[in-house]
Amino acid sequence: MLTKRRTTADAKSINQIVLVSAWSFTIVVSSLLFLYVGRRIDVAFNTEPTFMIGLLVLGISLCVLRLYKDYVRTSQYLSRARHRRA
Repeated sequence: MLTKRRTTADAKSINQIVLVSAWSFTIVVSSLLFLYVGRRIDVAFNTEPTFMIGLLVLGISLCVLRLYKDYVRTSQYLSRARHRRA
């Protein structure tokens, strides 16, 4: 019974770690998407790097903020799980 509980807790811990590590892919994709949209807006309004840089900073900032929130939540979950096992 104890080994089954540990296996379930370990699987949940690994799942949380994989979800947090997927954020690197999300940051890259959102950066490219925001760069593309910013470039299109700059070309349309003839405001060369303004929207491109602004949207890039916005996209990266939003991803990093969300990554930090997920990290804090995962860290709290893992510390609670670790204290329960001890």
